[in-house]
Formats: sequence, structure tokens, C-alpha cells
Amino acid sequence: MHVLSPALCVLALMSVSGPALALDSWTSTTERGLPVLSLAQGDGYVRIVCDPDRVFGPTPNGAVLVSLPKDKAPTTVVFLAKTGEQARLPVANGTAAQAKADTAEWTKMVEILRKGGEFAVVSSDDSLSFDTAPLPDLACE
Repeated sequence: MHVLSPALCVLALMSVSGPALALDSWTSTTERGLPVLSLAQGDGYVRIVCDPDRVFGPTPNGAVLVSLPKDKAPTTVVFLAKTGEQARLPVANGTAAQAKADTAEWTKMVEILRKGGEFAVVSSDDSLSFDTAPLPDLACE
């Protein structure tokens, strides 16, 4: 009969269960009467501003503000979900405006955030990675 050492048992259990990591938490605020959701990581952040009630006009005018630690002036960012979905958004002065984005790409980005889970915001020179809870009520169409 072969008996496993206590150290080997601990290592086996650790490899099966894996560490429980905390999810990145969205911070919710209101600015100029609009809901703003923010994620921060080190020197970088992602903020999404929605205008579901069309407070500032009849056209969709949400925005995603992106600040990447190494790439201070990206012209495009891509939201990449671990599950394979991706959304490409043009950026000017750190902001991807819904009115200037392709409607299908904007919708894909909103769906990535609604589903939650692991995703990254990537430019040609930098990236931020997050793991969040779902945002099923995100009203940013």
C-alpha cells in the first residue's frame, strides 16, 4: 500500500481547486445626471457613460473613456472577451463615442460588459485585463 505524503496531498488539492480570486468591481457614480461605471487597475482605467433616457439629445451618445498605462493616445481599442467575442472602437482623446462607433461594434462591447467574466481592453501598444461580475442592466444602447 502506498501512502501519499501530507505535502503531496496539499499540492494535489491546490491544483484541483485553484485559488479563489476576487472579481474586479465596477464603481458606480453619477456625473452630469448620467450613470458612470468605472474599472481601475494600476495607472489605467475604463469608464462607460450611458444616456439611456437621452438626456443630452435624441441620438445615442454613450461613451467609453480609456486610459492605458503605456499607450496614452490610442486611436483604436479592442474589447476582447476570454470567450472569443471582440469589439473594435475608434478612440479620440481617450474617448470612444457611441455616435462615432460602428453600431454593431458598440453593441458587441456592451454585450461583453453585460456578460461579465474575463476581458481585456487592448490597443496596439498596451492592454488592461479585468474579471467582472455581469452587468445585465447596463443600458447603453
